[in-house]
Amino acid sequence: MVETAERLLSPEELAKLSQPPRADLVEALADSPDSAVEVFRRIDRAYRNFIEGFGAWIAATQRFVSDHYGTDGLAQVGSADDAYRSALLHGLTDEDVIGRRQPDRADRIARLIADGDHEAAMAGFDALEASYRRIHDVERDRVASVLSQVYRAWGPDLLEACIRFAGEQTLLGWMPHDVARPAEVRVRQWAAMQKGNFADITVTETCDAFVITLHPCGTCGRQVSDGGYGENLDLAVVAEDHPLTFGDGPSPIYRTHVAVMHFLVPMERTGVPWPVIQCPEGMDAEPCRVMLFKDPAATPPEAYGFAAP
Repeated sequence: MVETAERLLSPEELAKLSQPPRADLVEALADSPDSAVEVFRRIDRAYRNFIEGFGAWIAATQRFVSDHYGTDGLAQVGSADDAYRSALLHGLTDEDVIGRRQPDRADRIARLIADGDHEAAMAGFDALEASYRRIHDVERDRVASVLSQVYRAWGPDLLEACIRFAGEQTLLGWMPHDVARPAEVRVRQWAAMQKGNFADITVTETCDAFVITLHPCGTCGRQVSDGGYGENLDLAVVAEDHPLTFGDGPSPIYRTHVAVMHFLVPMERTGVPWPVIQCPEGMDAEPCRVMLFKDPAATPPEAYGFAAP
């Protein structure tokens, strides 16, 4: 790796990036109402963006299936059984479902913050965050369920093509903008996204990269721990030694998008992953790492390994 002496963020800045959203808000409340409202809006937006992203992914997957297999194909990926079971597993409430379409939930908390009622604001935040987490986990499971149905109906090659299509319609459009930004800007955005994904994170800096360690990640890591690939949901495990599993199955169905959206397509376009994501091996739910190289084009080949060292 190319060594550069300059460190872009201080230990204090890295520690702040690593702290959970609630701590960010508590810290901002001690600053000023305007600062606290801004921080709260940013946290709220991160949670909502992830949830809405799941919906866009499902819609793109359904479009792909419809384009290739028509109504009969859509019927094969239309089972809602896993969604019902997921809602029961995560304790989704009627208030969660109704509140999801009510932006004034967040507005009420913002008003409490502006009025200086910190106790009520934090109580509202805790309830809202818990609601978002339940919705997030059910939507995450819906994505994995639809991908499971695609895989079981048509196999790994079609699943890869389907994830490629969904990536083109969603996340991959952001890649050119992201890699063009300064590294210290990128790491702040990626850390915020992982917090919006309900991951516990630690952010560190090396001479040539920022490393975000997720312990565990908020998607397949917690999904594995929650029993999504066992008796609770029976989501698909991709067993083949296939590009979807980096040639080394098995893999949780949700994790296969990492191979496609962060390695295969970015490397075809730019020669390097976007970014390097080191997932656990097999069906483990151990910590994973997001490596943001300060010069993305100089991402070293030795960092391309799928499994975290």
